[in-house]
Amino acid sequence: MHQTSVRHPLLPVALLALTIAALVVALWIWGDPLSVRLTFATSLYALAVIAITLPPATITSLLLFRTHLAGRGVLLSLLVIWLFIPIYVHVAGWRDLFGPQGWLEIASPFDPTANLIDGWTGLLWLHSLAAFPWVVLFTGMAFTRSPAALEDDARLDITPLAVLAKVTLRQNWDAVLVAAAWIIVTLFGEISIASVCNVRTYAEVVFTGIPLGQTATESTLTVAPGTVLLVALILLTAWVANGLRPKPAEVELRQAQLLPLGRHRWLASLWVWALFLMALAPAVIGLIYKVGITIDQVDGQFIRGWSLAKVFTLTLGSVGIYREELLWTLALSATVAAATTLIGLLLSDLAARSRWGARLVSLLCAALFALPGPIVGIAIAWGSNRPWLSPLAPLIDRSIFAPSLAILTITLPLVTFFYWHTLHTSRQLYEMARLDGSSWWRTWTRVVLPANIPVIVAGSLIALVLAANDVAASVMVLPAGIDTISRRIFGLLHFGGEDNVAGILLMNLVVVAFLSVVIRRLVSWRGRNDFGDSVP
Repeated sequence: MHQTSVRHPLLPVALLALTIAALVVALWIWGDPLSVRLTFATSLYALAVIAITLPPATITSLLLFRTHLAGRGVLLSLLVIWLFIPIYVHVAGWRDLFGPQGWLEIASPFDPTANLIDGWTGLLWLHSLAAFPWVVLFTGMAFTRSPAALEDDARLDITPLAVLAKVTLRQNWDAVLVAAAWIIVTLFGEISIASVCNVRTYAEVVFTGIPLGQTATESTLTVAPGTVLLVALILLTAWVANGLRPKPAEVELRQAQLLPLGRHRWLASLWVWALFLMALAPAVIGLIYKVGITIDQVDGQFIRGWSLAKVFTLTLGSVGIYREELLWTLALSATVAAATTLIGLLLSDLAARSRWGARLVSLLCAALFALPGPIVGIAIAWGSNRPWLSPLAPLIDRSIFAPSLAILTITLPLVTFFYWHTLHTSRQLYEMARLDGSSWWRTWTRVVLPANIPVIVAGSLIALVLAANDVAASVMVLPAGIDTISRRIFGLLHFGGEDNVAGILLMNLVVVAFLSVVIRRLVSWRGRNDFGDSVP
């Protein structure tokens, strides 16, 4: 078998441990009691979500991206849909089915007086559902680029499942570390689940502090230590992952083939299908149940029933009920998508053309990843409230400029990495154009971009969906008179999520499913051309 070079792990691990210890000491000394308590509590929640999510998601990723599962194409489409389902759809659907006053209300085994989809149990479960597809995607992208020659040699001596465990996973275990860092980032910055489940987390307390009268300075003092810790953790994780990754030496650079599972194929397929259905079906069933509830008065008594006709009527009618919010959401999302597409293409090209460009783009995206949404909102509100910016007051207070800028910090890193991964094979186009004397700008605008229209459109749709789903970053900077559907639903969920809310959530789910399938088709279309052999 081809030999791989593995860097000695003791030094980077020791440096990582010392750095984390120094950050913990600094946080303990200079951080105020609230920020210390919130940071450590949220860190414990993040570690628990990692323990729940990472093992099954990694196994699912290996099976889905590297083996011939039954119905693999449908599963990949479901994965893309799962990626872009708004987090409040998970919250509402599961609570409508199993939560307080739900159809099948379940008490927590740890506290009979509490509900299972509430408190810290609800927080961990709902965050695991939201993080699972992203872990599968991040690890799957790495697994599809596993050294093919190493796997071919290993298959001569061991079974395909053993190849996945001993070669594919070992060669790409740093992707699992990156996925764990992603879970930490999203949990530190997300407020919807914590707010609805009544759990005090880092971002949720920052969000509730503003309506309660905290000033920007007080909020910054509260969250600054946690922000520093989070940024440092993401950068350290990326550095250590790169240093510890086994580096294949002189292996053939070609895309690895799907591995046959033989008699284990149907068992593995059943496991993955069951996992997907158990994660996605309850939320959909809960919403359908909620929107179809009917209450009729017969002989002075109220009788509860259910109507399929009401499901279709109220779901379609919800578009008219929330028409204004939907129009503002579309305007805001389209603006963010256009800006994200342009900036993301430029950044991904810069990252692909030079080593220093790659480092600069990675640092920028890591910083944006690490900033929780409420902190972004506070920073924009503080920065725009300067006396010398008073001529721009109409732009800030009466337009979607501020929320667009806030949401851009969420969409830009993801879309930039998407373009970076999917367009990197276009280096061949650059080299051929350079031999013909074409300039960088001429090559980029007349060769690379026209050859990758499907990928560019897919990235724009990704930004559109992510912008429409955002709550944490934009909720604090929405001007008076401007409301989005995600912000409206976030507020209504605190009052139980009645049938009209379930109706708009079902419509939201249908639209997201449609756009997700379109995105996958566009990426698959790009993957079939001569320069798309690396697209998973």
